[in-house]
Amino acid sequence: MLVCGTHRGLYRLDGPNDDPTRTAACGRVYEVARSGDARLAATAEGLFRSPDGEDWRRLDGPDDPVSVLAGPETVLLGTRGAGVLRARSAADGWRFDPVGDLDAHPHGDRWRDRAPGGAPSVRTLAVHPDDGVLAGLEPGGVYAFDGDFWRRYGEGVHDDVHDLRVLDGGSVVAATGNGLYRTDDGDRWFRLDTDFRDFWANYFREVVVHDGRLYAGANRWGPEAPGGVTLSAAADDPAFDAAADPVPAADPAFAISWAVVDGALVGGTMRVDADGFVPEASAPLIRREGDAWTRGAELPAGVTSLAT
Repeated sequence: MLVCGTHRGLYRLDGPNDDPTRTAACGRVYEVARSGDARLAATAEGLFRSPDGEDWRRLDGPDDPVSVLAGPETVLLGTRGAGVLRARSAADGWRFDPVGDLDAHPHGDRWRDRAPGGAPSVRTLAVHPDDGVLAGLEPGGVYAFDGDFWRRYGEGVHDDVHDLRVLDGGSVVAATGNGLYRTDDGDRWFRLDTDFRDFWANYFREVVVHDGRLYAGANRWGPEAPGGVTLSAAADDPAFDAAADPVPAADPAFAISWAVVDGALVGGTMRVDADGFVPEASAPLIRREGDAWTRGAELPAGVTSLAT
């Protein structure tokens, strides 16, 4: 089963080529994640939970979740307003406890000054084996929680952080609104997408590691017609000597979400045109078959997040 978060709610598919079934009308889905046998979804209408990926109910929690990270022992939420919460199930309902006070960081005034509406968001969360909880802000960069305080995690990453991925060995990759970045020490970030052939493909939303390769979908701007490109390289290659593949969509689109389904890599896409993103237009799933990409089921809107 594949759970798809979209700009028009949550959908369920038995396989990436099957017809989607709408399971929750909850507006834009920011992120959906598996938590044991259950699924959690951060949406425009709050935090939703499903025991089976089909029947969803809204939890009495934060009104503005924008990211969710679910592991076997912990659930973390990122919210608008630069908040990070730890969620846990209790006898009388769910509890949401703050993880430090990120919003009170001395850099907060700069984030709020640059954020639309003055409210920066914790767009992505990750857990590092040595550096603890990592939070990617939009805008704001990357910060790490040491158990007492939040600190800036490295210099040089673009402010508009969409996704963080911790690699084997402890390196971290950040997908941003202008570039793909990597840090090997949490001190200095360096940019990966520096190949001039793909210079205009610089807007990234999410990355994934599959079969030892790092995959990232990017939207292409500039003088060429808009459209997506999928970049991939060996995950342990700091030079990111990437291969570039077009997205097999009937209309221009690029991959903004990823999941591994039955051993195959599946991407969720969003449509684009000459004026920019078209998030509420129908968009397909794509699937990696051997050395080629194929087109899968069509979703009624941009596919923001995928979970098995």
